[in-house]
Amino acid sequence: MKKILPLSHPQHIILGLALVGIGLILIYNDFYFFWPPFAASFLNDDLIGGIFMIIGILVIKWALDNRNKIAVNRNLLIITAGLLALEATAEFSHGCVSGQPHMLTAGFLEVIVLLFNFSIIGKSKKRNY
Repeated sequence: MKKILPLSHPQHIILGLALVGIGLILIYNDFYFFWPPFAASFLNDDLIGGIFMIIGILVIKWALDNRNKIAVNRNLLIITAGLLALEATAEFSHGCVSGQPHMLTAGFLEVIVLLFNFSIIGKSKKRNY
């Protein structure tokens, strides 16, 4: 596989694709979140999906770039962790309130992607040596 597609950071590309996918789902579904009522309009805003897409594209761009800066990687992965934690919390909250299993499943999947993100953070360089 490395001969066909030589990538230095395939985990970052997988994570970026996951973020872009979540962003697309959030952009195309304007009535996904309904609880709590005061936050429904904020959570359903296309800006939230757009942020997921932008961060996902930036993570992919970082992985494909030749000048991979450690500080940029660290900041992108920290922002990703915050976004995934917010999304997983919203999914679990909705799953508990509505009793819809697909929301609980989505929450579990986002926690798994969050753990994958933590794995990447743990393996990434922390500083220039």
